[in-house]
Amino acid sequence: MNNNRTYWDNKIIEWEDSIRTGGNVSFVERLASHFRKPLKFRTEICIEMLKPIVKDKKVLELGCGSGFFAFELYDRCQPGRITGMDISANAIGRAQKIVRDRNLTDKFEFAEGDITSISLPESDVTIGLGFLDYLTAAEVKKVFDNMRSKYFLFTFTERKFSLLRYIHILYLWSQRCPRHFYCTKKEMADCIDSRYGQIRFFNDKRLSFGCIVHNLPIS
Repeated sequence: MNNNRTYWDNKIIEWEDSIRTGGNVSFVERLASHFRKPLKFRTEICIEMLKPIVKDKKVLELGCGSGFFAFELYDRCQPGRITGMDISANAIGRAQKIVRDRNLTDKFEFAEGDITSISLPESDVTIGLGFLDYLTAAEVKKVFDNMRSKYFLFTFTERKFSLLRYIHILYLWSQRCPRHFYCTKKEMADCIDSRYGQIRFFNDKRLSFGCIVHNLPIS
């Protein structure tokens, strides 16, 4: 996990900026940004799926980065309070600054930590976009075992044939990413405790090789 922490402390700010602004980032990130339309669609579809559920509720986001999804969720869906957790101190520092700048300290709390080894706070809904991709199957199972919420929504990258997935593999190799995992729907389902009831998977070609898994009470 220490290598993972170092990687994200060095990488997360540039990665986020390449998606949001395309500003002062490396050539590789500028190039990679052209392949990230699925990530933007992922944000939109997750917002729409969460909108009927989260109003006035407590939301926990795992692997929150600098909180950009959390802030968008707040602006568009009005949850009661959002807690964000991430392994990167740099990302959490930026998230906390945004909270202060927007005077939203009563609505947000961001904390640094290795989510696989700490107690998770109670919430109504637990979410994570891309977070599970960097955990082993045993760690994913541990997260679901330790969660203290009725509902969840996560995204993950499927292990299936996709040209973009192979480009993604080359990108991860070029960036010396210490760990990343693709899994099938069955492998993901096997990690999820039966107490969460019926789970659903959402696929769309606009997500490319991405997939959403959730147990939200929506059709």
